[in-house]
Amino acid sequence: MQRRYMLTITEEMEKELERERKKRMLDSIPETARMILSEYLSHNRSV
Repeated sequence: MQRRYMLTITEEMEKELERERKKRMLDSIPETARMILSEYLSHNRSV
């Protein structure tokens, strides 16, 4: 089941996400945030 969440981010965070989006060649900021969260959570589960 997928759920939707709305996040408020600072301008600084937006710039960082935009840089990361371009680096990873992703289509959108939400997709970038999902990838970062997924990697972070999967790494923490394995520790």
